[in-house]
Amino acid sequence: MAVSDAVIGNLTTIYVIVIAGIKAYGLVCGRSFSGGFVLILSTTVVGLILIASLTWDVSRKATYAISRDHIHVHEMCKGGICWHGVAVRSPASQVRFRLPQHQNNNYAPM
Repeated sequence: MAVSDAVIGNLTTIYVIVIAGIKAYGLVCGRSFSGGFVLILSTTVVGLILIASLTWDVSRKATYAISRDHIHVHEMCKGGICWHGVAVRSPASQVRFRLPQHQNNNYAPM
């Protein structure tokens, strides 16, 4: 889940926290901010948080896309089966092989 998705999902909570922070700052400083000032300032702060999270996600994805071309392909071995150039989370690397278990109740050692 991307950071911006988490910010958008919790936008109301972030907005209320910013408003509470502005009000708390006003109480500590002994100032009383008008409702319009609180609305404008809180909207600006939440907008900056949203822009910062979107910038973070885009830069992270760009970095991943650029660095993905330079990663050397390694061989992944699990359970005796080796996968060359297959991503760890690829469906092909999650294949599990099971041999059927035959039980022979009439087997008598010689």
